Amino acid sequence: MGRNYRVGEVATLTRVSVRTLHHYDRIGLLRPALHSAGGYRLYGDADLLRLQQILTLRYLGFPLKRIGELLDRTDFDLVASLRVQRQALHDRIEELERISTAIGELVDQRLATGEWSWQLVIEASEAVGAGLTRREETMETYYTPGQMKQFEAAGKAMPREEIEAIEHGWTALLAEVRANYDLDSASAEAQALGARADELTARTMRGYEQYPELAAAIGANYERGAFEGNPLAPQAADFAFFERVKAARANAAGNGDPA
Repeated sequence: MGRNYRVGEVATLTRVSVRTLHHYDRIGLLRPALHSAGGYRLYGDADLLRLQQILTLRYLGFPLKRIGELLDRTDFDLVASLRVQRQALHDRIEELERISTAIGELVDQRLATGEWSWQLVIEASEAVGAGLTRREETMETYYTPGQMKQFEAAGKAMPREEIEAIEHGWTALLAEVRANYDLDSASAEAQALGARADELTARTMRGYEQYPELAAAIGANYERGAFEGNPLAPQAADFAFFERVKAARANAAGNGDPA
């Protein structure tokens, strides 16, 4: 059995302020499991693990309300969530490295020549701007008000259990795919992942059959990379994996191999 921690100890260990921990308690996002006889908040191991989830998701840009909804779902898969978060953090590291490289080249050029390279200034601005855009874009940026209403109507028409099953299915599948990018595309394991993606895609888009314009907008937004950096959405590398799997399946079928 693990030990319990008072709020000050948690604040010291995690570098999260006592004020923030009190706020999380007040809004129901992180309520400590126990209280001491003197009324002090006591955090257990499960509370610390939940706090880690909150902080990581917050760092990735999720609002507190959405974090609470995710963590409180009955089918929330902690291991799958951690895998997705790890991939998202790798993506963020790559983004920061691109920005650092662009700024470094700008500074080096200035020190070497005594002049600013305006081309490098533009490239540095583009690198930073791209990162800011990915953080600031929201669903409302991608879809018209009419399409947002269609999203709402489609959500009401689909059983809540089916929506949750689809969301859970994608979370688990993407975690497995991101851990197995190097699989042989023709292998049984890769083909099974591809088949699951096909099934989930069909189930996902079934809810939008009444709204062909919305379905087209969803596809167009994915094609232009609108959701890159969102760990809960399929990324370019995921789509590339699925395309390789489909190509291997088609090649096998063309050679007369069993599907």
